[in-house]
This record gives sequence, structure tokens and C-alpha cells, in this order.
Amino acid sequence: MKRSSLFAVCLFAILLVSGAAAQTPAPTGQNPGNKRQARERMKQMDTNQDGQISREEWKGNPQIFDKVDKNNDGQLSQREAMKAGRAGREKLKQMDANHDGQIVREEWKGNPEAFARFDANNDGILSKEELKQRRRNN
Repeated sequence: MKRSSLFAVCLFAILLVSGAAAQTPAPTGQNPGNKRQARERMKQMDTNQDGQISREEWKGNPQIFDKVDKNNDGQLSQREAMKAGRAGREKLKQMDANHDGQIVREEWKGNPEAFARFDANNDGILSKEELKQRRRNN
């Protein structure tokens, strides 16, 4: 799979399970808001309310669906989405070399065209707000 597709998977996963930046992490290191927001996002995408996202319900890139659908059953479970979200967040943390919570163009390891699409205000920085906005638009 191309590197740009891998980063698209990571971005999808982050957008699916990302929480509000202002929330405080729970003592276990997990943010309960992330899980709540992931469930809400799944509900929005799960038009037949069966608890999974089918290919028919999926509105995004089919390659991303295939990458997140680890058991190849044609359905995205909440577990698959959460696992992809964790992997995506970790990948972005690794890219964030200066640990400022943003990804600048020089830190980005993916396709430059993808960075340009995600960088809504063209300032050369991917902020949490831009990632949230991208989630709202998908």
C-alpha cells in the first residue's frame, strides 16, 4: 500500500475516534470522551444501526475501508475502528518531532498533496482544529 494510503488510514482513524482537545485524560491514560465520541461517530455512519459500518454505509475511500477492515468481513466494527485510531494517533505522535501537538510540513512523512488537502488555512501546520474540521466535512 502506498504511504499516502497508510496516512489516510491513520487520519480516518484519528478523525473517527478523536476527542475534544480540552478534555482531561482519565487516570488510566484513556480519555472516556474519545470512546464516547467514537461511538457517536459510528452511530452517524451506521445508517442501519447494526453496530458496524458496511461497505454500503461507507462514504470514504474504499482502500481505507479495506485497510481498517482487518478481518476482511466487509464490516468495520467499533473495535477495528478504535484499533486503527490508536495506531493513527501513535503515527502522528511519532511525526510530531517537537511534541507541540501539531504537524508542520517538515514533520509530515506522508504524501505532500495529502498534507496540502488537510492544511485548510495553508499555513504549513496541521492543527487539531483542522483535523476536527476535516472530520466534520467527511
